[in-house]
Amino acid sequence: MILVRWTNLGFWAGHRNSKIRVILARVWENDTELDIANDRIDKAAGPLVYENKFYRNKFCICPGGSQVNSARITDSIHYGCVPVILSNYYDLPFNDILDWRKFSVILEENDVYRLKQILKDISNSEFVVLHENLVKVQKHFQLNSPPVKYDAFHMVMYDLWLRNHVIKY
Repeated sequence: MILVRWTNLGFWAGHRNSKIRVILARVWENDTELDIANDRIDKAAGPLVYENKFYRNKFCICPGGSQVNSARITDSIHYGCVPVILSNYYDLPFNDILDWRKFSVILEENDVYRLKQILKDISNSEFVVLHENLVKVQKHFQLNSPPVKYDAFHMVMYDLWLRNHVIKY
């Protein structure tokens, strides 16, 4: 059962180090339902400020940046905020193993202008399914010492095995 804890529709804070991030910030930074920040949240602002943003938002926007991936994606999963992948190409973790469409929203960069409406059009029942599936995959992104069955260590090892033995490039 999901407790209603969300006060905002979506969240993103980060550097404007790519075209899509610049557009995202410019289009949505003054919106009342999307919590879009100009820059990273300074830890000096207080304890758990960044983490609480994840808890208070249904969706966490993960736009492409200067790298092929972002820690924001795994942060979203860790804190139970449904990731919205906003990129024409992202090398999603464990994409050979996990069906990302079951626990995230995957959009093209030109969807940025319709972002709010796309998220609002996701029904509550669809969101509940996404969130429940997100909770199920959280264990695959956790690193334990010693490793625990199906945790991030085992997922990386299996993904490497797959890429070496099954996937032909």
